[in-house]
Amino acid sequence: MAVLAQGFMKLEIDTSTTETPSWEAVPGVFNVGGGGKPANKIDSTDFDTPEGETESIPGPRQNGPYTFGMHYEPGNEIQQRLFTSEDTNTPVKLRIRFGSGAGAQAIPFSAVPTLTLSAPVDNKVTYDGSVEPLKAANRAPVTP
Repeated sequence: MAVLAQGFMKLEIDTSTTETPSWEAVPGVFNVGGGGKPANKIDSTDFDTPEGETESIPGPRQNGPYTFGMHYEPGNEIQQRLFTSEDTNTPVKLRIRFGSGAGAQAIPFSAVPTLTLSAPVDNKVTYDGSVEPLKAANRAPVTP
């Protein structure tokens, strides 16, 4: 069964100044994607490896970045937190939330966003965002 993303997905940011997160949806987000992890291998090909083949050993995996598209809302305090984080190179706490209520899940992580402006003359102003988790981000049930 498929799930309609509209109303189901949220990109949220922690607006709290304490250890207890206070999650608020980032307004204007219209798509979220990415994550995943590349293969955990390090090339160990050497002169003894058969011609045309490669060898590898297990190794560390990079954290795959998440990407999002956001309609720009001038003066919006929540969006401004993303711009400030980028400008100061200071991580913010984010999470991608799936659903609501008892079955909701989220992928929480910290990252410094990279935001790229798009402003075609005959269309709306948007930003493409990329956030790469500072450490492994895993889906878990949402806790209050």
